[in-house]
Amino acid sequence: MQSIFRYPGGKTRKRVREWVLKHSPPDSKEYREPFVGGGGIFFGISPFENRWINDKDEHLISVYQALKDKPDDLIAKCQSVAPYKKRSGDEQEYDRLEKEFNRIAFDDNEDKAFRFLFLNRTVWGGRVNYQYKSRVYFSNPKGWTDDIIDRLHQAKKYLKNAKITCGDYEQLLSEPGDSVWIYCDPPYVKPFKGTSSLYRHDFNDEDHARFAEAVRRSNHKIAISYEDDQKGVVRSLYRGFDILETEILARIAGDGAGIGTIVHHCPLAPVQPPRRRQAQQRSCMPTKPIRAG
Repeated sequence: MQSIFRYPGGKTRKRVREWVLKHSPPDSKEYREPFVGGGGIFFGISPFENRWINDKDEHLISVYQALKDKPDDLIAKCQSVAPYKKRSGDEQEYDRLEKEFNRIAFDDNEDKAFRFLFLNRTVWGGRVNYQYKSRVYFSNPKGWTDDIIDRLHQAKKYLKNAKITCGDYEQLLSEPGDSVWIYCDPPYVKPFKGTSSLYRHDFNDEDHARFAEAVRRSNHKIAISYEDDQKGVVRSLYRGFDILETEILARIAGDGAGIGTIVHHCPLAPVQPPRRRQAQQRSCMPTKPIRAG
């Protein structure tokens, strides 16, 4: 299914999603996503029996949590605002949704999940950062259409048995599990034009270095999506890992095509004491993909 969100840098496009999924290990029993964001990959895979998603943005996570705990309440709230109906020369539809947007945009008493979802669907670029009020403005009435209700009904099935947390990524990388595959889509290494405050929680250089070290310590198979920055930060942080690249078109705040990479981490094979041989890093390349759902 398609994501319920409009998310900057999200992996919802079919070509990008399939490229990521074809490099996933076929024997995985548990799926984890520490930076779930818009859930482009999460909603695109066949549901695992064990799933764990996380994000540091509590407003975003409130939507996932509501769809798991009280899905019918959130769906009913969304249905209370009629979808956009385009009529030639009729500005009333635009004005109607803009009025609703302005009513709830900075009302902290409004239902947190509904507020974030409605704003995400109708705000400029899908960017909802309440810290920058000047950038939270109505611009996309077409984002609130009939199909969003259908997607919510599908999404609640994906989330029914999922573990959902809001916090730091490290726990997902370190907690033991059986045949775990972790997909990570962290913030960009370099800012795109106009993308300062693209997310509520960006990464600086120290954050990227800390994340790379956490990946190295993990005992799980991990795939990480990154842009291939010109300064080579990603390649220096992940020297010795399997790195694959492809050209992708990403329109984020005016930027165009770029090279996307997937960094693969596979835990080192344990050293056998009798041989006293240094362990070599194994390839994480799968023999067949997990098919998109």
